[in-house]
Amino acid sequence: MFLKELRIINKLGEIRTVEFHKGLNLIVDETPENNKKTTGNNVGKTTVLRLVDFCLGSSGKNIYQDSEFKEQENSTIKDFLNETEVIITLIMVDDLDFPTNEIVIRKNFLKYSKKIQEVNGESIINDKDFDLKLKELVFKTTVEKPTFKQIISKNIRDEKNKLANIVKVLNPYTKIEEYEALFLFWLGINTDSHNHKELLGKEKTREENFQKRLKKEGEISLIEQQLELVNSKIKELQHLKATFNFNEKFDSQIGELNDLKLKLSKLSTEFSRLNMRRELISESKEDLEKEKTNIDVSQIEQLYTKASKLIPNLQVSFRDTVQFHNDLIEEKIKYIEKELPSISERLQSISKEITILRRREFELSEFISASEYTDNYDEILIDLNNLFETKGNLEERKRYWITSNEKLERINGELELINTAINSKDSLIQKRITLFNKYFTKISSQLYGEEYLLSTQKSDKGYDLIVTNIEGNPSTGKKKGQIAAFDFSYILFAEEIDIKYVHFIMHDQLENMHDNQLSTILVDLANSINCQFILPIVSDKIPEEIEIDNYVILRLSEEKKLFKI
Repeated sequence: MFLKELRIINKLGEIRTVEFHKGLNLIVDETPENNKKTTGNNVGKTTVLRLVDFCLGSSGKNIYQDSEFKEQENSTIKDFLNETEVIITLIMVDDLDFPTNEIVIRKNFLKYSKKIQEVNGESIINDKDFDLKLKELVFKTTVEKPTFKQIISKNIRDEKNKLANIVKVLNPYTKIEEYEALFLFWLGINTDSHNHKELLGKEKTREENFQKRLKKEGEISLIEQQLELVNSKIKELQHLKATFNFNEKFDSQIGELNDLKLKLSKLSTEFSRLNMRRELISESKEDLEKEKTNIDVSQIEQLYTKASKLIPNLQVSFRDTVQFHNDLIEEKIKYIEKELPSISERLQSISKEITILRRREFELSEFISASEYTDNYDEILIDLNNLFETKGNLEERKRYWITSNEKLERINGELELINTAINSKDSLIQKRITLFNKYFTKISSQLYGEEYLLSTQKSDKGYDLIVTNIEGNPSTGKKKGQIAAFDFSYILFAEEIDIKYVHFIMHDQLENMHDNQLSTILVDLANSINCQFILPIVSDKIPEEIEIDNYVILRLSEEKKLFKI
């Protein structure tokens, strides 16, 4: 897909229309370098790239917000986008010379019911559905991973991580499983199973973190040994308990006494709660009674008479207003009092039940006190209760371990099947990388006389892609040249194996490159490959031998800013 047109309008009309063409597309900042009072940094040349990115799925916040200092917003731009209801329209086509398949995207910066997000006239407000729709239209695929936004991340290099990294163009917290899906998709290899693999990876991480917490309280082998010891102690105490000679009803009466105490506790709690509720209702009633108005309305009526002469349509008297207010208060009082009878009835019932239970508690306590019950027996019961509690805790921890181990075994089994299927494609992966390197080494050599290589690095989590840099850390300018070489190479690679791809490359901040390499990129590469190379640049940084009039699609300056604010 090629970019055809970017249109910016608001409720006042059209602001700008940018038309793209094949080859080199320059967005030129013509702010004079000798004017020390103007910098050209805020004319909007990078914003064009970000508006395209916004239409293709980004949040658009980087249009008015610095990526490093997110709390610092350009309120002028943000307010302009929202208050004037700016709408961005991006048109893409299969072929600029013979356009057949056109994709029209419309978006605005408003939220909720005022949000506009359309593809070919169809409103798709949900961002995930919007991403899936674009992926289906552009790449003719419905696989869940990678996302459309991830696939085109290398095509719009406007943010720090995309300008500094050749292949690691996603956010810094992206895991290797996600990158593997992206890299294989770039190489034209099926990624149907990668969404499931990513979900399994997240599930595995959760279980492993859970087991780390379990290990702090002991491994499963230690828990099993602790259980053996606790069971042994329980057996000993139960045998000792059986040696005491009590009335055959003693145990049942002990149990009944404990149940009584529990019931009394619950009833007392409920009694307190209901009593507090009754008091709150009474207080509310008193407060509402105070809100009633008892003022003398005769003087106010005189004011109303004067007011009615000034306002003929004044239909409600002050007396009516006061009466309405008092009636409303009365209704509120009736409403809150409705609950009082049932509360009082329940309080009486609880009080009677507590009295009965207290009497029975006294009887049982007297009986137990008169028996041969000893402190030693009491200690045995306490120890047994503690041991059974410990046993329950240990058995629960053991169950956690068993369940977690079973989950990890299942996850690892499923991951092994998926990885085996991916590894079976290793031969194809290496062939694709060899083909890519045919172009990558040629273009990098054309730029710097050095040959850079792409290669794979495998781990238990998946495939990774790395670029071999023979000289170590390159300069900023050379790194940007490597990135350009990679992106141009990908266009040639994708064409040869006939996979779906977008034909535009958008780079920011190429000014640091030496004129020789910049000239090679801007003239020889950008215009010889079937793509669009879209570059925002300050006019003074363009090599003299380049006829910029042939390539300029937009001229900006301090006097002619993008949004014309």
